[in-house]
Amino acid sequence: MNNPSQTGNVISPNSVTFIVGPTAVGKTATAIELAKLLGGEIISADSRQVYRGMDVGTAKPTLNQQKDIPHHLIDLFDPDETVSAGKYRTLALKTVADIQSRKRWPIFVGGSGLYIRALQNGIFEESRTDVSIRAEIKRELDKKGVAELYNRLMEIDPETAVKIHLNDTKRITRALEIFMTTGKTPSQLFREQKTEPPFAYRSFVLDMPREDLYRRIDERVDQMISDGLVAEVQKLLSVGFRRDLDALMTLGYREVVKFIDGKCSHEEMIVQIKQNTRHYAKRQITWFRNQISADWISVSQTDRPEEIARRIIDKLTEHIV
Repeated sequence: MNNPSQTGNVISPNSVTFIVGPTAVGKTATAIELAKLLGGEIISADSRQVYRGMDVGTAKPTLNQQKDIPHHLIDLFDPDETVSAGKYRTLALKTVADIQSRKRWPIFVGGSGLYIRALQNGIFEESRTDVSIRAEIKRELDKKGVAELYNRLMEIDPETAVKIHLNDTKRITRALEIFMTTGKTPSQLFREQKTEPPFAYRSFVLDMPREDLYRRIDERVDQMISDGLVAEVQKLLSVGFRRDLDALMTLGYREVVKFIDGKCSHEEMIVQIKQNTRHYAKRQITWFRNQISADWISVSQTDRPEEIARRIIDKLTEHIV
């Protein structure tokens, strides 16, 4: 295995690298090759890979991939446990320190914007949870529906509202909870928070032509179905996890739950997963373009992961972070 000095490159030994981008663009394979070249270890920045038993639907690295390169922050919690961005950040910072103490290179890989932003920009110091306020918002949601809450958020904080999908109940209610708890809108708190990163880092967004990305998404969904996604969800339900858990209401899992409950056919389930994944990928691209400072790496269907990794190393050597 190479290390930075063996590649002949001068790279800051304390740097942290982020490999991000839309789902199915090839982040995991690229990061593994980059880790081999730099002597690195991978830290998942995926909000669902932290859960045990959610392997197929989250495209979790295979056991062989995890054997080749150490992976961190995978399989830590049960699906009914809550993992906030703050909790993730605490775990991630400890992991970075551990990897660097062993003279290894931390490489974050994933597409969860909230986790990535929490790492690079910190979290609201005033962003606490109030159980009574959360319950009040939940009652309002049940009574009036998500559209009513979204319109309320749009009036209070349009800057935040436009970044959230109309049906994203979790983020809408959390934004309202922050405002009701602190008296400040999420966008105001973001502007006021300290933005000095906790470590030196460079971010790289893998970007693929939309048509090629959508083709990859369709192929990945077909592979997930072949690999047993339906059986995975059935197993989670059979051991007692509720259908309405946040983890099971996420992309890929909620559509399978609908199929299991007889609310759609097998073919309809597959079509819905593909369509919803394409929409999600589009939102991810928009988020990365607007929310983080990064080098964009154009990749194609024919690019080998090692080639992409070497292009990232070329970028890293342009200047020391």
